[in-house]
Amino acid sequence: MSGDAANNRLIARTSASLQRAIAWVRNRPRTLLATIIGLAIGVVVIWVSHPAAILESLGEVDPLPLLGALLLNVPVVALRAVRAQVVLRFLGHTVSFRSMLPVQLVGQTSSTVTPAASGDYLRAYIWRRQHDIPVRAGAAVVTFERLYSLFLLLALAVLLITLPRHGTIGWVGVAIGLVAAALAPLVLELVTPPSLERYALARITSGRLLGRYASGALEMADNLRRLLRSPQLLTLASGITLTICVLSGLQVALLITGLGDTIHITQAVAAYAVSQTAGILSTLPFGLGASDAIVVTFLAGYGLPVGEAATVAVLLRGVSTLPQALAGLVAYLRLDGSVAPEPAAAGEVR
Repeated sequence: MSGDAANNRLIARTSASLQRAIAWVRNRPRTLLATIIGLAIGVVVIWVSHPAAILESLGEVDPLPLLGALLLNVPVVALRAVRAQVVLRFLGHTVSFRSMLPVQLVGQTSSTVTPAASGDYLRAYIWRRQHDIPVRAGAAVVTFERLYSLFLLLALAVLLITLPRHGTIGWVGVAIGLVAAALAPLVLELVTPPSLERYALARITSGRLLGRYASGALEMADNLRRLLRSPQLLTLASGITLTICVLSGLQVALLITGLGDTIHITQAVAAYAVSQTAGILSTLPFGLGASDAIVVTFLAGYGLPVGEAATVAVLLRGVSTLPQALAGLVAYLRLDGSVAPEPAAAGEVR
């Protein structure tokens, strides 16, 4: 009987979660429209890339590199959780890895289905419910991770696209450029007067709608400023982020190996970095269409046949996007009650 009761509870929780998801889509027609647009772009990319060639390549892929690419999701997700731990600890909050991992998976999944990865802020509310971490601190951590990671992706892509072709001098330039990019927020923060930042925030929160969040927004900005002013934190966070990029680029390289071709790891990392940046900036759910088009364009530019490049884009969805989304769904079902944000009292952002 206890087993039946447990199964019934699981079914009830799953049904409730699905009902909330359906309601979420119904209440957000723009998100649904964006999804349709993204799918349409993806279909066009596949059609232009010759569907017959893609199907033929999918039938010939070597399963061993495919398995290797799939297993790389483990360190990628783990490193993202560790990065969040590091940044939270800098603000004086400690979360165990075991607790952080499902929260990271939920945040990662929610970020992919919301414009500009804004759903990642769900993590701040979960941290508040589970560990009593103020939302203003959690939101600062999420903002830091999202903006800093996006900036590093852009910098890495530009450096790897333009400099390695020049040999040793080019690689020296890549190293110098990455160090400069890692510490750029510190320099920007030091030269920007705090009064200017506070003035901008005051203007943003001066309206009737956001006025009650003014004090919380200012404190969140102070937390963010603390993060940006720490060279130790920037060095550690950039190292973790760049490692994630390299592992993700290695996934691309393994998929190409599985198709019987090869590509330089720097080219694979550059293709990944640009595609992720395009997917985030496109505001399309999962970066559908935009990210895939970039992968195909860059890999074809690096010498792969267009059909093979499109096959890699399809496989990348299968070994990266889909498994992480499913893991995020499982984590969501386990957290369940901690996911929905609490309504804040008037004038309060904890």
